Amino acid sequence: MAVLVIAAVTIGSHWPFTRDDVVQALEQTFASSVEVQSFHVTYFVPGCVMEGVTFRRNLDGRAPAIATAAKLTIRGSYAGFFMVPRRISRVKVEGLRVFVSPESERLGNQALPPAATDQTNVVIGEITADGAIVEFSSGEKGALPAKFEIHKLTLNGAGEDRAMAFHAALKIPTPPGEVRADGQFGPLKRDDVGQTAASGEYSFDHADLGAFPAIAGTLSSTGKFGGVLSRLNVQGKTEVPDFAVDRSGHPVDLKTQFAATVDGMNGDVALNSVTVAFGKTALFVRGDVSGKSGAHASDDGKTVSLAGAQQKGTIQDWMKLVAKAEHPAMAGAMNFRVQVRVPPGDASFIQRVNLTGDFTIGSADFTKAATQQAVDKLSQVAVGDKPNDDPDAVEETMQGHVEMKNAVANFSDLYFYVPGVKVHVHGTYGILTEKIDLHGHLRVDHKLSKGSSGLKGAFLRVAEQFFRTSKKVQHAEIVPIKIGGTFGEPTYGLDLIK
Repeated sequence: MAVLVIAAVTIGSHWPFTRDDVVQALEQTFASSVEVQSFHVTYFVPGCVMEGVTFRRNLDGRAPAIATAAKLTIRGSYAGFFMVPRRISRVKVEGLRVFVSPESERLGNQALPPAATDQTNVVIGEITADGAIVEFSSGEKGALPAKFEIHKLTLNGAGEDRAMAFHAALKIPTPPGEVRADGQFGPLKRDDVGQTAASGEYSFDHADLGAFPAIAGTLSSTGKFGGVLSRLNVQGKTEVPDFAVDRSGHPVDLKTQFAATVDGMNGDVALNSVTVAFGKTALFVRGDVSGKSGAHASDDGKTVSLAGAQQKGTIQDWMKLVAKAEHPAMAGAMNFRVQVRVPPGDASFIQRVNLTGDFTIGSADFTKAATQQAVDKLSQVAVGDKPNDDPDAVEETMQGHVEMKNAVANFSDLYFYVPGVKVHVHGTYGILTEKIDLHGHLRVDHKLSKGSSGLKGAFLRVAEQFFRTSKKVQHAEIVPIKIGGTFGEPTYGLDLIK
């Protein structure tokens, strides 16, 4: 009997499941003030049940709740009473909703509970919060919060000044898909949450890129991350076997490898290196996706800024990706350097793209036989040769500088070369309409009329009197030209004086 009395007294003096002790332990573990609507103790399995639980970043109730839970069930063991720090076997959280917003964090860190001592510190063996919902608000007026549905969430070893392991399976909203992640989180930095450490590995499956304007496909990704919440280094790879630009409808197998830095507090992303590959084309990209000053509240208020370079690839890969035509209008090797900026807004993606770049297309051919034959004949006439029936006799080279805005590409310098012919033009190309409007000069090694006969030759000899010829170099001639029509059906003509 004396032993039972001593045990009862000892357990009573170490009983951790009073309302005040449990609230204090939660406040210390999660660096928040805690409010509870109802509380009752269980003795057969030592523990307690709490309902209507609210977490805030300060004690005076001015800040919005950072989390609410319909019910918390805490289970311990009698042996855990005598451990230092005290141990709780399991916490089950039901109906958890977490709210992350600039306002709640800005009003945080005020009158937070003091750090735990060895005597009051508590370690929780396992926390489960299946079915939780996490919402991130940008704080922009009228902007809906991003909502994450967490199917499974388990935390192991939660406690003051210690890291906890996590295992999560969740659905993210944009692009909608399933994520699984395992790793370490903490210890929580009470004075600066952004400096809290986190690391782990993830997989991302069945992500529907159709949630973004102008593109489609199903993405999968795997990778790892590490650092602190405000600066997470992420490395991984993605694959979209059916990536397509909506207006073209021609899917390609798109693969990337990337290294990025993510600010988990505001969602900004720095793309340190991204390698993109599809078909025979590969390019390297760097840039960022971040909030810019003066950004509008539409979309997520972030601007995409990228710099890219392609050292190997083909024009037909790009034409297949972006053009409506079933077959690319041109084939050949291609490289380029480009700067891209996409601000937020209500317009379509292609209308918001601002692009500046330089490109070269070499060893090129038009895939449409009639167009290629016309170019071949022009080249042969220009060098003074007789017609050649060899379809591979002439290869084209194209290079230029382009600036694109409002879905219109403006070419300030566009050069086109074939043997005996050099074309220098400027003008526009409509990305949505595919209409061409280019004007400039064509330089040929011989007069065009000298390579023509019959009615066509007579016409050219008369038309030459009206050419705005800038100069003659030995036997060469420079004449004004215009190019119109569409990329799939271009038209060529002489730009005569009106």
